[in-house]
Amino acid sequence: MTAEDDDYEYRARRQRRATVTIAVLLLALAGAFYYASTYFRQPVPKPVAACTTVKPVEPLRPADVSVNVYNGTKRHGLAGSTSQALAKRGFKIKKVANDPLKQTITKSAEIRYGEPGKQSAELLAQQVPGAALVKDKRKDDTVDLVIGNAWKQLGPIPAEPAPTQTLPLCPNATSVP
Repeated sequence: MTAEDDDYEYRARRQRRATVTIAVLLLALAGAFYYASTYFRQPVPKPVAACTTVKPVEPLRPADVSVNVYNGTKRHGLAGSTSQALAKRGFKIKKVANDPLKQTITKSAEIRYGEPGKQSAELLAQQVPGAALVKDKRKDDTVDLVIGNAWKQLGPIPAEPAPTQTLPLCPNATSVP
């Protein structure tokens, strides 16, 4: 082998190494670009159809509220007479009995409710002056009215509330116009 052949082989090996190195670098760069573009890409929000028609939400009415009326005092017949008065105002009466928790209620009344019955409890509280709202762990929207020692009578009938909230008729809309 001559020096010229050795020189040719040396240059060919260098050229192959350079070509392989450049190819590896380009592949690594392409992989890094692909990873960055998919990992850091912001999701494109889906377009929401325009919705201009709204439907008013009807306020909660006494007929929508189920009430257990309990007597937390030693006065006889108080839960029965109060449940009749609530029924005349449109509330659905479920149970009428003595307080199953046997607690002494010093206020006029206590309204016990779970998270699903929060609005029902607030509506009933408008009818019962001085009532304390007490949240418990029940899973339904039934509320308990427990009559206490300071009980006198139901309060005046509040005025009918007007619809205050509107909901879009479009099922995909996320905000109320």
